[in-house]
Amino acid sequence: MADSSVPSSFTILATGQIECAEIPNCTNAYLKFQFVAGEDWQLLDGLEEGITQAARVPEGRDGVLVWNFPIDITYKTTNAFGWPQLVVAVYGLDTFGRDVIKGYGCMHLPMCAGRYNLTLRLFKPRSASMLQSLTSWLTGMPAEFSDPKFPSYGEGREVTRVQSGGHVKVQVNLMTKDMDVFGYVDGSGRDPSANSITRM
Repeated sequence: MADSSVPSSFTILATGQIECAEIPNCTNAYLKFQFVAGEDWQLLDGLEEGITQAARVPEGRDGVLVWNFPIDITYKTTNAFGWPQLVVAVYGLDTFGRDVIKGYGCMHLPMCAGRYNLTLRLFKPRSASMLQSLTSWLTGMPAEFSDPKFPSYGEGREVTRVQSGGHVKVQVNLMTKDMDVFGYVDGSGRDPSANSITRM
């Protein structure tokens, strides 16, 4: 007879906030985010996607867009494959007041329990030809990914032309439960002062 006290899955809980962004030539923007996880991961609590309020850089300030938007999500699974990723897309206004993409970013959630200050480098796709670049400029519709989850995929990234620019800062508190039962060591006993990471 199976021991009912042995857990059938392990759990991770991530809380924190999407703090701010610095993007060249961008003074008014909002951010869309979503969590992407493998098929074996089951959402227990929280929202997998959302949108922040619009932020504006005050006159004379240092160009930081501040959101301080909370995130809170809980998953359970039986294996680490498909570890959850946070995908962000920042949209700003062009000179005609239209929403245009300013940058995408993606990172895996930390795998060890602790408090993390993360920096996501932003990038955006470039047009495949000069003609497409001209068309994008005339129509005010720069190139963007048709699938908002594309930054989290491994396939096709090597042939995608992108331009980097700006970054988003995210603060994450991660807790895990029962990972050791499934043979994983979360490394939560290491020095917490090392938990400042930049993700490309």
